Amino acid sequence: MTQVKLNEKALHKLIAESIVKILKEERSEDVDNKIIDLISFLHNAQKPVREIHWNTDKYALHMVTDESIGELCSWEDSLAETFISGKDIKLLINETKPSSNEDYKAIMEELINLASEIKEMISDNKDYDNICAVVDEILETSNQLIYKAQLN
Repeated sequence: MTQVKLNEKALHKLIAESIVKILKEERSEDVDNKIIDLISFLHNAQKPVREIHWNTDKYALHMVTDESIGELCSWEDSLAETFISGKDIKLLINETKPSSNEDYKAIMEELINLASEIKEMISDNKDYDNICAVVDEILETSNQLIYKAQLN
């Protein structure tokens, strides 16, 4: 049996690399499933937001839901294309959808919570840099849309 001597710096580096490798292996499937949930949420949120758009008598809400429908569709497409690029994945929409069908703010806050959770999971993982950029856009614009909906 051969003994290998490691200095403290080399040992710390080896441990750090091992931990990162283990975390990536453990998180990868969970992260991917969460991203699929977000893609599905974006897809499934379009119907209730459209119905809110058609049925509101508040001008600001009517205008912001019109804008939101386009954003939800665009984010869904960007996130899906970024997620599957270079991978052999067949992406299917699951049942992840908003809890509310009638409250625009609740739908958007649920979207923000889901996107924030994913952001926290992927922010230190270089493999998800492109996904992180899309999630950042979702978070920034969603907060702006909630604000606009409150204007008179």
